[in-house]
Amino acid sequence: MLQLKNRDSLNLEGYTIIIPSICVGNAAQLACDLLIASKKMRRVGNLIHPALIPVFGPSAYQHNPEERVAACEIYECTANKLVVFQFRTPFISRHSQSLHNNLARLVRHAERVVILSASFGFEKREIGTSPYEYSVSDSFRQNHEAQLANVKWKEFKGNTVFGGGNGLQLFHVLEEKQVPVMLLFRYVLEGDNSTDATLIIRELNDLCSSFLRLEVENKSIKLIVPVSWKLLFGNDVTSLIF
Repeated sequence: MLQLKNRDSLNLEGYTIIIPSICVGNAAQLACDLLIASKKMRRVGNLIHPALIPVFGPSAYQHNPEERVAACEIYECTANKLVVFQFRTPFISRHSQSLHNNLARLVRHAERVVILSASFGFEKREIGTSPYEYSVSDSFRQNHEAQLANVKWKEFKGNTVFGGGNGLQLFHVLEEKQVPVMLLFRYVLEGDNSTDATLIIRELNDLCSSFLRLEVENKSIKLIVPVSWKLLFGNDVTSLIF
């Protein structure tokens, strides 16, 4: 399952892990793109699993132009003990539970895991409340009680995150394995969700600034847009068709 570059093992003890779900608008994956590009994270390997539809393509980041895109990539920032998983394809559903169990074994020694997701905007029932909701395991709550007390997010009490993909299922697997885990999602609409991705990272930084350590410029965090975002919706329409 684990294919590493220039190393034999991946020691995640004491690390913070960020994992996107395959959700509405790809908002979580876009947020991870921003994080990887902004921190100039280094690719250390990728995952191979029957749940992942194979994909291969050019680099998604200008700071690492020699790399190639794969179905699931692992990026690391050793200075901040931060690892980001990035998924490029949807899952084959009948194998997703196996993938979740494998991920749980891989990250079981991490200090904390944050799953990013999104939900359909029209599923938000309370007007005027925060567009973010979250769920945390008991161990995550115990470790971050003070930070959670200061956020304006609503705690999610439901059984389904509509449009949230595999986020809630992975959360329950990690919670069962007693991994400190949080699921954070934002209500979004389909379309250009690059703005939602930026807002997710900024909101997460309010809680997690101690381990995200994003560069601050003029009292605002500095985010770098990945080169791959230039073609989020494909090439421009050629004038030759008119």
